[in-house]
Amino acid sequence: MIVLNLKLNHIYGFDDFEINFTYPKKIVNSIIPEEHLADRPRFRYKKAIVLMGSNATGKTSLGRALLEIFRYIQTENEQRLSEIVQGNAIGNVQIDFVNEGFQLHRLTLTIDKTKQSVERRYENCKILSSDTYESCVSKLIDRTENVATPGALSKAAEPLRYRFAYPEIEHKLNVAEIDQQTLLATLRAVVGTLDPTLRNISISKELKNSFVIRRKNEEIIIQEGKLLNREALSSGTIEGIDVAIFLASMLTGKECFYYCDEHFSFIQSDIEQRIFGLMLCRLKGNEQMIFTTHNTDMLDLNLPKHSFAFLRKVAEDGDYHINVTYASDILKRNTDSVRNAVENDMFKSLPDDSLLDELEAGNE
Repeated sequence: MIVLNLKLNHIYGFDDFEINFTYPKKIVNSIIPEEHLADRPRFRYKKAIVLMGSNATGKTSLGRALLEIFRYIQTENEQRLSEIVQGNAIGNVQIDFVNEGFQLHRLTLTIDKTKQSVERRYENCKILSSDTYESCVSKLIDRTENVATPGALSKAAEPLRYRFAYPEIEHKLNVAEIDQQTLLATLRAVVGTLDPTLRNISISKELKNSFVIRRKNEEIIIQEGKLLNREALSSGTIEGIDVAIFLASMLTGKECFYYCDEHFSFIQSDIEQRIFGLMLCRLKGNEQMIFTTHNTDMLDLNLPKHSFAFLRKVAEDGDYHINVTYASDILKRNTDSVRNAVENDMFKSLPDDSLLDELEAGNE
């Protein structure tokens, strides 16, 4: 599954917000292979996006919005969808995506929270061998009548495959579809790297979809993707377990969308870069990953500049609005450094610390 464009209005603090995941021109010698729809080389999309921004700029909220949109497409649960609308405003969503087959889908939703109703418009078109994303957008045909009956929307979109990893949303991670031997190997590699005393990991013989971590006389249980005795581990190791499950899902998944949200806050920088590299290598054709982070060392990775995007809050008429800046829109030369651009605040993504200056001045 691939997300190509997303518009949000009055959704989780996003007003008149748009983020695009396509790019216009082929990148020569890119380390990310096949950044296009399989068998459609001109239909280009950003396969891996490193999404950065200061605190409270919407990185987690963007993931939440996408998750609830996906769930609505599958279940058509209007009550749950209305919960993403801020206040009593009328929320608007428009998402362009590709799933199975050569079809571009566009779903437009108008969400009335007070009435708990959703008005939807559905469009699609066939993606021909020479098509680009832009050419397909111009060919979209209104098919709203085709999704009027219950269940028809999910049938038109085909089954969505996605995995989100961030602790604020998922209290446990689904492991039922992950090969157990693959997950075991991944847990041993990731958790054992973070804590060498935790290399004795095995599949539980008594509990379904469960693993046992042994350290001396202590047993730590991961049952159905949930860590039972969290107090026994450090914050970094707890994050490492979630990262291992996420990585294992990438090894066994198919045509999936991944959203990994700041899962390395307690893990050292070089390990984060190494594991991101493993995730990148495991991305298959027609898959996509959004990876949010605060770690500026990620800016040193040899990724195409279009892989870096920055969220920021901008004051407009007394209100703050979230918008996005793409590194590729500002940095045009191959020799341009994304890190230098961030350090010089060319993307306007650094936090405003003027209040701290006032505090310092007051203590003088």
